[in-house]
Amino acid sequence: MNNLFQDLRYAIRMLLKKPGFTVIAVLTLALGIGANTAIFTVVDAALLKGLPYEDPDRLFHLWETTPQKEYSQREASYPDYQDWQKNQAFDSMAAYTGGMATMTGRGDPERVASPSATANFFSVLGVEALIGRTFQPGEDVPGAERVTVLTFGFWQRRFGGDPAILGQSLTLNGNNHIVVGVLPPSFQFALRQADLWRPYQPSEMQLSRRFMHGTNVIARLKDGVTVEKAQAEMSAIGARIEQEHNQSHAGTGIILVPLQEEVVGDVKPVLFVLLAAVGFVLLIACANVANLLLVRSTARRKEMAIRAALGAGRSSLIRQLLTESLLLSIVGGIIGLLIAQWGVEALVAAIPEHQLNTMPYLKGLGLDSGILIFAASLSIATGIVFGLAPALQSSKTDLTEALKEGGRASAASSRNRLRSLLVVTEIALALVLLVGAGLMMRSLMKLLEVDPGFKTENLLTMTVSLPSGKFTEASQVVEFHKQLISRVESLPGVTGAGTVNILPLIGGNTTRFYVEGEPVPPPGEETESNLRTAGSNYFRVMGIPLIKGRHFDERDNVDAPGVLIVNKTLADRVLPGRDIVGRRLAFSGFNIPPVEVVGVVGDVKITGLDDEIKPVIYSPFQQGPSLTTSLVVRTGSDAANLAAAIRSELRSMEPDITLFAVRTMEEMIAVSPATFMRRYPALLIGVFAAVALLLASIGIYGVISYSVGQQTHDIGVRVALGARTSDIIGMVMKQGAGLAVAGVALGLAGAFAVTRLLESMLFEVSATDPVTFALVPALLIGVALLACYIPARRAAKVDPMVALRYE
Repeated sequence: MNNLFQDLRYAIRMLLKKPGFTVIAVLTLALGIGANTAIFTVVDAALLKGLPYEDPDRLFHLWETTPQKEYSQREASYPDYQDWQKNQAFDSMAAYTGGMATMTGRGDPERVASPSATANFFSVLGVEALIGRTFQPGEDVPGAERVTVLTFGFWQRRFGGDPAILGQSLTLNGNNHIVVGVLPPSFQFALRQADLWRPYQPSEMQLSRRFMHGTNVIARLKDGVTVEKAQAEMSAIGARIEQEHNQSHAGTGIILVPLQEEVVGDVKPVLFVLLAAVGFVLLIACANVANLLLVRSTARRKEMAIRAALGAGRSSLIRQLLTESLLLSIVGGIIGLLIAQWGVEALVAAIPEHQLNTMPYLKGLGLDSGILIFAASLSIATGIVFGLAPALQSSKTDLTEALKEGGRASAASSRNRLRSLLVVTEIALALVLLVGAGLMMRSLMKLLEVDPGFKTENLLTMTVSLPSGKFTEASQVVEFHKQLISRVESLPGVTGAGTVNILPLIGGNTTRFYVEGEPVPPPGEETESNLRTAGSNYFRVMGIPLIKGRHFDERDNVDAPGVLIVNKTLADRVLPGRDIVGRRLAFSGFNIPPVEVVGVVGDVKITGLDDEIKPVIYSPFQQGPSLTTSLVVRTGSDAANLAAAIRSELRSMEPDITLFAVRTMEEMIAVSPATFMRRYPALLIGVFAAVALLLASIGIYGVISYSVGQQTHDIGVRVALGARTSDIIGMVMKQGAGLAVAGVALGLAGAFAVTRLLESMLFEVSATDPVTFALVPALLIGVALLACYIPARRAAKVDPMVALRYE
């Protein structure tokens, strides 16, 4: 123990004697350790800790599988859920569905996320209320008293955490709901954004219609029951449902997905890629500090020799040098924790709010005891990794050579080889990161170049919700929207306005159909299509071209026969080479007569920029008006500048109107899941790659600069014998180019193997994209040669008299 304290005191003195070296080494390590700790904090919250429920490993999400190519799985119908409950594999099973509501009577109307759940939903998850209670049996049946449970965040934000909120009434969509409880702050359910929860009270249609999907199901597996056994039992139940209800369930089945996988499945590959990227940065940082230690060991050769001559064994020398390395890494780790805390906040802040709502485990994320243990372990491991090779090298002391005044050069070759090897490794790792960043950026550029099927510039979107208490008749809703469109279009700068119930790039709301007069497809093989309700101006405002037929107009009112407009993909799929205008579509499961198609419009990316074009059916807003719809406004200039004027116009028309999700179409595309899942990792990997490039450049500069210093005598002799400046520069640059080429060759081999892990995250870009694999090595070699040029120029300016006198 005394030896340890003695080594520690000596290490502190030695590091304080070289403050420049110490600061550079500590900051380099702090950057690597901090970045790794920040990313690991996110990985830990998303993947390792598990969901904040009782025994989360036993929780599963159940889906109905479908034979449709466009949608491999979907929610159940409520009768399906009732049948699924008749199993022996699960302790309990609960259902939930999404929802939004307009809260009035407490200041300005507010649109709140209000999903619904069966009475046992929270007990299945193992969650109890912070104050009050959750739902009770019987509150989830039609006609039961309306109650609500608030989330902790909404309770704090909207009501200031007032405990007297229990028993108070909230007006949601014109109906009073009694607050019976508040959920704990730890509760999160990433699959549904929620401000408050309401009991799932199914409507008469939901109770009776097998084809009416939208019911999500979770279940808790019984102790001792395997997943395989539960899957087999649910598959048998699915087969019975298919046999008894073949018209609506032909070809369907049931699949079990662990709830953890359902929540984090999409972000898991992104997190693993980021973790690998920061791991590369740390390795490069370790190589850089190891190079610094090797340089420093040259100046300490006589010190090591004297210690050895006085009786210090090689193990004691290694222990001393490793103590210094560990001290550097521990100090770097402490500073790295500060970088990590800032990094976590920056990582979360860069996520759009609506995207963050799907990842609530990241909200309020910080460094806990587990992360501190990780950072400490990483710091110690890092100190050993970068310190061991220099320690072993420095401890091999030849006393005769070390104590000779001119023996320095002969002992430096082995160190130079090790330093060169470290630099080659740095360049190789940097190239892998740069290639990964290049592929992600190319993928993002390809995605943003996709034609969505409409004009995105100068387009403002917002969702409008009318108070149900004032608009009780469909005719009132239609008339309001007529006035709304007229008044918005009269505003300065507005060139057009229209409505649609669901904006592009969002997805949802599908139906199955076939063409009347054509062979009726077997049950389950009907064409599945997205269904939208659009106003008469919608297609013109969006810039969606009319290919055949006509647009909706005033004649398509609620008293007129139903009409439809379809997109080109649907027309080509169901009647290839024939005209669909004038034909009628029959809808499976709906007791309505077939509806005539009056027009065909261009294709639109309805579910996401990275998805294939899907069939779409549009029905006129006048024939199916709803209280909540989206408004699209085309402007002649910057659309965002008109938001306040449009908001004011809407308020003047109806004070109790609720307006939300106000953003331009460019903003909507920027924060869409397809764009976010590529932009976010591309940005982070790009930052890490830039840091790696900087560190690799510093590394090769250090090696070449040190090499020039070691060759001062030789360079002086060459100059004295008539060597030109270009000869000296060429000699030094050749050495640097050799290291760069070796690193690039090694890095290309690694990149070809590693970048295949990115394939699932790329869009229309190959994991071996030739453009990226050509440009990145050229960039890296160019930067490496630039880093070599400075010491090369210095070498060319060596005064031969000074160099020879020095030697």
